[in-house]
Amino acid sequence: MNKKVVGQLSLVALTFLWGTTFSFIKIVVRTIGFVYYVALRYGLATFLLTLIAFFNKKENLISQLKPGFILGILYFFGISLQGLGMEYTTASNAAFITGLSVVIVYAIEVFLRREKLSFKLALAVALSVFGLYFLSFSNFMMLNFGDIIVLAGAFFWALQIIAVGRYSRNSNIFYLLTFESFFTAISATLLFPLVEVPSIDSLIKVVFPLVYLSFFCTIIANALQLFGQKFVSNTEAAIIYLFEPVTAMLFSYITIGEQIGTNQIIGAISIMLAMAISSI
Repeated sequence: MNKKVVGQLSLVALTFLWGTTFSFIKIVVRTIGFVYYVALRYGLATFLLTLIAFFNKKENLISQLKPGFILGILYFFGISLQGLGMEYTTASNAAFITGLSVVIVYAIEVFLRREKLSFKLALAVALSVFGLYFLSFSNFMMLNFGDIIVLAGAFFWALQIIAVGRYSRNSNIFYLLTFESFFTAISATLLFPLVEVPSIDSLIKVVFPLVYLSFFCTIIANALQLFGQKFVSNTEAAIIYLFEPVTAMLFSYITIGEQIGTNQIIGAISIMLAMAISSI
């Protein structure tokens, strides 16, 4: 099978895993807070990856340190702002607003002159703002604070997508993933003095979601991203990532019964149109 097709299929599989994360994240964040959520999720992932590392060759380990650090820091800010925002907004809102990172990728590409500024891109940005307005405002009067935090996280997700496109092509995926998870976890532990320590009972309640998020949605999903973007351009990857918000909304509806109102439908459709137009 063509490597490009394999890369595309890897990213498609990734979007389904990403789409299942929002409901689990909301459960964990509500129980132990976003700082411990990030530290434990990526700390556990690092631990599992380190165990696997004993069965792999140690070549080029140090060369993966710098790109792993950059990816880890970008990932930390993206996942932390997303987790913090989900304390104040719904999983469906967070999923769709995080999807705005696709549009942000195009804006950065234009700024770096990798893409030409066009009417389609301007239209996509306008539709995104329109959709975000409907998602972020309650009765058109009050701004949803959580949505704004998640939007800030979307900027870091955009930078992370671009960084993955740059580093995945010339790096050892396994060690890059290990360092990315390690630096994400370490960054979160620096915030421990600022938050309350969760109780043992609270930690026990989130064991299953944390294991799922650490193994399937961190190790497996991030490996698929690093592998897939080796053979797929940032533009093509962004197009494929459009599947994530749809999956997340449906999964949130099925698992935790989050209802989708008229404003959400209008906002979601506008953002999906924006992402589709920017990706054509």
